[in-house]
Amino acid sequence: MSSIPHRYLALGLVASLGLSACMDGSNGTASRENASANMSTEFDVEDESVFSKRENGLWDGRPSLGGVWVAHPEVTGPERVIIRNTDSGQETIGALFRRERENPGPRFQVSAEAANAVGILAGAPTMIEVVALRTQEIAPEPEAAEAPADSDAPLTTDDARIALPGTEVAPEPEAEPRRGLLSRIFGGRQQPEPEPEPAPPAEGEIETATLDGDAPAEADAPPPMPSPQPQDTAPAPASTLDRPMIQLGIFSVEGNANNAADMAREAGLSARVVTGSAQGNDFWRVVVGPASSSAERSRMLERVQALGFNDAYAVRR
Repeated sequence: MSSIPHRYLALGLVASLGLSACMDGSNGTASRENASANMSTEFDVEDESVFSKRENGLWDGRPSLGGVWVAHPEVTGPERVIIRNTDSGQETIGALFRRERENPGPRFQVSAEAANAVGILAGAPTMIEVVALRTQEIAPEPEAAEAPADSDAPLTTDDARIALPGTEVAPEPEAEPRRGLLSRIFGGRQQPEPEPEPAPPAEGEIETATLDGDAPAEADAPPPMPSPQPQDTAPAPASTLDRPMIQLGIFSVEGNANNAADMAREAGLSARVVTGSAQGNDFWRVVVGPASSSAERSRMLERVQALGFNDAYAVRR
């Protein structure tokens, strides 16, 4: 007979734990969905109106700085592009520069890291396609507004109290507190009635209290230490330049990007590596800055070019 109550007890505990776990899980999922719904999304798309060429490219076999890049004589300014080997289908993200001198042979000059990324052999002209990229941002969809309350809906008791201020409404009886699952099965113990509070002393009667001799007097307590006041520190002025950063290069290998960043840091420049991805191709940009003025940006560019990154240029971020 004693095993039956224990089985009811175990069943009640399992049901209570399962209900609480379901409630916690639903709340966590909802909060993650709301957070992801409010985030905007950035991605790169090909823009043939800016630049698009399909011609032979050539790597002369020499090492080069600046990561992944190609140069062409018809370029007006630096661009971020996708470089695609039309024969093998290999592609990578890199930079596009203007080629100052035209040598005999293909007009596309390819860097060493770009050639390695798309499978171009040294001295072997290879058909490549180069298309400019533009960043687009998708804003989150606005949340639907809640529908207004129906004015024809019947009034509740609370609405009646508000609508008829001169009418006295009898207070609703307090609901009996719900008993737990185990209490409904086995019954609960009767709670002892609270003891009545002692009556206040009669008029003229002196109320006595026992003093604790060990307790220190409140007057002997040391005064509290004053909290330090925060110092007024002026924030660093934000850059007003449209392109305050200098980009050393775009790299298809993270280790090469880290080496370039280390080289800039050793020269006293604040360099960092920015990770990106476009159309399934990961790349790493190395930038220094930001500059607070045009003069500072010019000095920064000169220091970068002195390290051998002659094709460095200003970018927004």
